[in-house]
Amino acid sequence: MLMQEQAPDPLHDAGLGTLAAAVRRTLKQVVWARLTPYGLSPQQFWVILVLLQKGPSSLHPLAQQVWMDDPTASRVVKAMVKGGWLTARPDPRHGRRILIDLAPGAVAKAHELQALARELHESMAAGLTQAQQDVLQSGLRTMIGNLEAMYSATLTQGTAKSMAPQP
Repeated sequence: MLMQEQAPDPLHDAGLGTLAAAVRRTLKQVVWARLTPYGLSPQQFWVILVLLQKGPSSLHPLAQQVWMDDPTASRVVKAMVKGGWLTARPDPRHGRRILIDLAPGAVAKAHELQALARELHESMAAGLTQAQQDVLQSGLRTMIGNLEAMYSATLTQGTAKSMAPQP
């Protein structure tokens, strides 16, 4: 009987960047698959969860909470308003702002999605103790901070280089 050679685990010796990318990619694939019956993207899913948890929001704070830039968030919100998931109306406290909220007809589905998010979180954390989860969260926050500092420094260097006199 021939034994088939097992392929090496590509993540076994992977660095932090590769592992972080693999987690993001795999999570996104799982979320896409689970959202298929709802016709939503992962970005739309996160928007619904934030609005359900925190209530109505203007665009910029909502974009920050779901890690999107404002133009992307604007496109996502417009599509969701068109799809009947969200409402957008003038903010009575600020003349130029729009207040985004769940459409009344979408609230029941939003609660279903919240249960799905809980299930995803529990499944993703399965096998990790609370202490391991805490360490992982702290480490990931540190990595995000490090990357944001690197990005900021890169932008600053790029600006300095573009402003430097050319020979």
